[in-house]
Amino acid sequence: MGAARELKGAPGIYEWTFQATVGKSPFDKIALHRVAKGPTPPAHPDAVVLYLPGTNMNGEVALEDPLYSFQVYLAAHDVDVWSLDYRTHFIPPQTPQNDLSELAGWSNDLFETDIDAAAKFVSEKSGRSQIFVAGFSRGVEFAYLYAAMHPERVAGIVAIDGFIPTHPMRAAPLEPGQYADDVAGKHLTFDKRRALMQMVIDNPDQPAPIPKYKTARENLEHVMYDAAPGNGAFSNMQGGYSDPVVLARLLITYDRYWPSVQDGESPFTPALLASLKASKIPVIAFASTNFGAGWPGMVEAASKSTGAPDPSFTKFDNWGHLDVLAGTKSESLVFAPTAAFIKQHEK
Repeated sequence: MGAARELKGAPGIYEWTFQATVGKSPFDKIALHRVAKGPTPPAHPDAVVLYLPGTNMNGEVALEDPLYSFQVYLAAHDVDVWSLDYRTHFIPPQTPQNDLSELAGWSNDLFETDIDAAAKFVSEKSGRSQIFVAGFSRGVEFAYLYAAMHPERVAGIVAIDGFIPTHPMRAAPLEPGQYADDVAGKHLTFDKRRALMQMVIDNPDQPAPIPKYKTARENLEHVMYDAAPGNGAFSNMQGGYSDPVVLARLLITYDRYWPSVQDGESPFTPALLASLKASKIPVIAFASTNFGAGWPGMVEAASKSTGAPDPSFTKFDNWGHLDVLAGTKSESLVFAPTAAFIKQHEK
């Protein structure tokens, strides 16, 4: 455990970091970031949340303004918030693909054992046998999976624009030597991607690195709007649903690699789905629309998977994926309802 760090952007809110070794390789580490009010962690918190980030994301507090930060907003509202760094956070970005062979074994089940270890640690430190589990994107899949495996330990689920997959993301087998998906692309390499984010953070109105755009801000707006499948799937900054500088601060913290093996898996067995259905765990879920017509329906269907009588589901028209987590309206339409949901269901 490191020393507590007071967040510059949220005076009075502190972050603690705990790291654990979970295997023999240098990559086999996980960490937790605890965010709470005051320089001393709460001894008997009323509510505890374990937050599971999305693909290529980690648990560090990237955004310190409670207007845009799920963790910081909840901490400011007296929730004890813990966020997980997956093993992916401990792979140096300069690592070549052929040095990532161990990622072939980084399955959903392995990550779930890491989440289980993290949740046990959170319960031990907070004194809460039941915790709320929140997730964004792929983290929502992990949240439902954890709840299916350990229903008695989950007080509620917060599903931010994610769902239970009904089939693998990729049907075709992996190419030989492909162990990891790269957050960068062929055109926007990892270094160029990072440089663009830094330009937007430093001065969004400086000339764009790609000549067809006027400013770095406009460059990022188009990169995010056009990213496959397009139509603002990841962010509709042009519609005013998120701020380029805020998203650049979030995107620059992404980890480079994600285990490709997980794209070919669908970890929910009939027995796990039955366990979830019998759990009656309360759910609050939020969905963007720009990934396509079917996306909100999958988020809503997953919200009903626990068999709870009144899952809360909200759909946001014209929003992209990241607009839900860190957008201009996240505080009022996502964070505040989540805080109210936690207060309603804390025991």
